[in-house]
Amino acid sequence: MTDTTKKPQQGRTEAHLASGAPRGAAQPSAGRTGAESAAARPSAARGIVIAVGCAVAALAIWLLVWLFACNGSSLFNPNAQTGQAPYKTAEEVQAELDRVVEEGMFNISIASVIQFEDGTSTGTAYIENIPGNRYNMQVTITDDASGDVLYESGVLQPNQYIEDIALARDLDAGTYEATALFKALDSTTYDEVGQAAAKVTVNVLH
Repeated sequence: MTDTTKKPQQGRTEAHLASGAPRGAAQPSAGRTGAESAAARPSAARGIVIAVGCAVAALAIWLLVWLFACNGSSLFNPNAQTGQAPYKTAEEVQAELDRVVEEGMFNISIASVIQFEDGTSTGTAYIENIPGNRYNMQVTITDDASGDVLYESGVLQPNQYIEDIALARDLDAGTYEATALFKALDSTTYDEVGQAAAKVTVNVLH
């Protein structure tokens, strides 16, 4: 349904997710041997070495994940801001904090018209993942005519928004009809659990 409380030219839709349930991670089975002789058991020293090796490997994996989540190649959008879009009144902010989006629903919010001075400048899009959403989100804006990707965000967590965006390529002056595709992502596995879309207009003035 369309949320009519938004400011003019700010599109919002609360829709059922297009795809099915999240893809569950396969659980590894525990392998067992029928019997183990005393000669086959590793020595205590070897067991300590293996334990230390596993700990080092786990630490290395954790460090790689941390670096991936915190540096420039992060899944998360580097321009994301915490909170709600600044055009909202205090009452609208509180209403969003009180809202709970139902399971299987996903609230998407983006400016219906995004304007750029030229093809290399930024434009105000107000892409928002409201506090009540249950999922992370990632957004791709695609030119309806050419199929070219005009913008692609990183991951936004609930209660985050992106105010200004830059185009993926330098566009000539003109009006471009486009589609913003919102992917809902599981907050733990980052598997895609569904999609929702909104039509937007990209205006390049010069």
